[in-house]
Amino acid sequence: MLEIFSQDIWGMIFHLLLRGINMKHLNSVLVPMLLISFCLAGCIENEDSINEVQQDQILSDFVVPDPDVYQCFEFEGWDRCWLTYFPENVNLSSKSPVIFELHGWAASSFEMRNYTSITSLADEVGAIVIHPEGLAIPNSGAFGENQESWNSGVCCGDAKAQDINDSGFLIKLINNITQEYPVDENRIYFTGWSNGCQMSQRMALEASHLIAAVACTSGYLGFTDDSQYSPIPIMEMHGVLDEIAQYTNSGRLTFFEEDARTIEAIQNGAVENLYDWAAFNNCDGPIADSNDPNAVYSIQRFTSCENNTEVALFTSYSGGHNLYVNDICDDISYDFVWSCLGNQGLYDTHGIMWDFMSRYSKESGDETE
Repeated sequence: MLEIFSQDIWGMIFHLLLRGINMKHLNSVLVPMLLISFCLAGCIENEDSINEVQQDQILSDFVVPDPDVYQCFEFEGWDRCWLTYFPENVNLSSKSPVIFELHGWAASSFEMRNYTSITSLADEVGAIVIHPEGLAIPNSGAFGENQESWNSGVCCGDAKAQDINDSGFLIKLINNITQEYPVDENRIYFTGWSNGCQMSQRMALEASHLIAAVACTSGYLGFTDDSQYSPIPIMEMHGVLDEIAQYTNSGRLTFFEEDARTIEAIQNGAVENLYDWAAFNNCDGPIADSNDPNAVYSIQRFTSCENNTEVALFTSYSGGHNLYVNDICDDISYDFVWSCLGNQGLYDTHGIMWDFMSRYSKESGDETE
């Protein structure tokens, strides 16, 4: 504000010169104006110095959280917790992008981090990673009760049965992170697996004002209220051989999850999910306008969408429910219904998701340079 006012003073002086004002009169105007301008310049410099001192003080007091210790706050009567990972090469004097990675049903934050090894990506690209944890509630009455889950809409588990406000928790967590950590609030990204992918997509609809982009694996949108939504880029990755959330539809899930026995759940599938998001994002054309196939996978895209966004579906021809490189075959409560094998290094799942998400920033409202 002060800087703009100072600029206006010089504009007034130039305007008076153009009008050919008498030099005597000009001096009577010019001297006071110059004095005011110089005083304002000093105020601006002092204000900048104060901001720099405050920022330096915040950084000097900041302690990087222990990645192996939960941080928690109370939200709507529940203790809600998460893990925080700062990359090895993080520069605390600059703001870093943040990736929220949401676990699947019956997996903790620790398990999700170990399953996907996203910390390797974080170290490579300099991103902070947040692993929030869903609630595990004894005697909830849900199938597979007392297992961590997210209330993503039509699914899943304890969170769905108890109608837990997971969106509210995650929105509060985003706000806390941006206030307390040296993060770039314009580059907040969401990813997740299975139920975590569903929840990431729900967050896109309910918190698009905070999230720059979403890319996740093996889960469909199970929530359709777009009243708060402003289009952001969305990518869903899915295996043709998915045993849990089938590629053609998610009917398999309804055998286990009574709350998912709805028309929306049964009719959904990878391609339909792509077209649902194309509709939410007001994309041009009746069909995807880009298709990048290779021997292992293809990526279909709607590239001309509102807010300069795009919508994409990554299809792994031989992929099951687990599209990450690591096999996830130990201590999984529902491993009797799926193969649990990873992608065997055929493609870099996190690299593909990061390449998609990192092109976008809330600041530009478009792809980053």
